[in-house]
Amino acid sequence: MAQSGKRQHRLSDGYSFAEFRAQATVRGVFGDPDVRIVKLGRRSKNHLRRLRSGADGLVRPADARDLSSAGFRIVLELEVRRVACRTCGSVKRERLDFLADNPHFTKRFAFYVGRRCRQASIRDVAAELKLTWNTVKALEMQYMRAQIGRAGTPGPKAIGIDEISIRKGHNYRIVVSDLVRKRPIWFGGDDRSEASMAQFYAWLGPKKTDNIRLIVMDMWKPFRNVARDQAPQAAILFDKFHIMRHLGEALDKVRKTE
Repeated sequence: MAQSGKRQHRLSDGYSFAEFRAQATVRGVFGDPDVRIVKLGRRSKNHLRRLRSGADGLVRPADARDLSSAGFRIVLELEVRRVACRTCGSVKRERLDFLADNPHFTKRFAFYVGRRCRQASIRDVAAELKLTWNTVKALEMQYMRAQIGRAGTPGPKAIGIDEISIRKGHNYRIVVSDLVRKRPIWFGGDDRSEASMAQFYAWLGPKKTDNIRLIVMDMWKPFRNVARDQAPQAAILFDKFHIMRHLGEALDKVRKTE
């Protein structure tokens, strides 16, 4: 019987990382039939032998959630070095390039979670991937930081400024959006004061601030004062909602006096 010319895929094709490669077998988890464990081995174990002989406890087993495959949730099992820092004297875990900021997940899994959060709510993604709400939120934030770092500092021509309440008690943060590209570009500040608003222009830099031609905002005075100080060349446009609200309040006052 003639053999097919197609190359058979091996486990190591999908689970090969720097310094690590997958072993030949995959095992399940008792009590959870939807999970499969892929054990990763070091390509060279000489340094691990030296660590084991030099001090007890410098090598620890670790688990990292990876992308699902064939309907199974994949968990990578590997050994991670713990080394003593010569500067501070504390014992620290080695950083591996393929693991996310949270070392219990791979970077590609964190990226997948971030992409899913663009299409569904955090609660739905958490239920789909069997994760907690806080875990999905943290992975989404890592994804967003990576996207912002890849995009670099923008050079907007027209910006929109608004504030959002992050909890009860008038606790605000400022959101600035690029109105041409239709996406948020900055989120920060400690409140909605002039000092917080000035942080955006400091982050943007004087050269890119000089290129702003239009600033859309509500009629909040601190935003207006900072805009006139930092970007005097830009036209200020108040949004229609607040203008209509003030107009309605003025009409009510006139009616009451008649």
